[in-house]
Amino acid sequence: MPKCVVCGKKATFENTLKLPSCETHQTVPTDTPICPNCDCKMVLTMEKNGGFWRCPDYPTCFGTHNLFDPNEVPDIL
Repeated sequence: MPKCVVCGKKATFENTLKLPSCETHQTVPTDTPICPNCDCKMVLTMEKNGGFWRCPDYPTCFGTHNLFDPNEVPDIL
């Protein structure tokens, strides 16, 4: 059974990016965000715990954004 790309719960729908999602996360922003570190267009990455936007220049650049809220200001470690 596919999992929601945002939260990892059981997916029963397809979201706006044509990816598996739960009922809560059907609407995901479709605009590609810009990397906050190097101003490149980010790429969608799928991991076992869900999806996120990452910089295409990884491992040189470690810029990431939340899939569900790409305009969220990331934490700086």
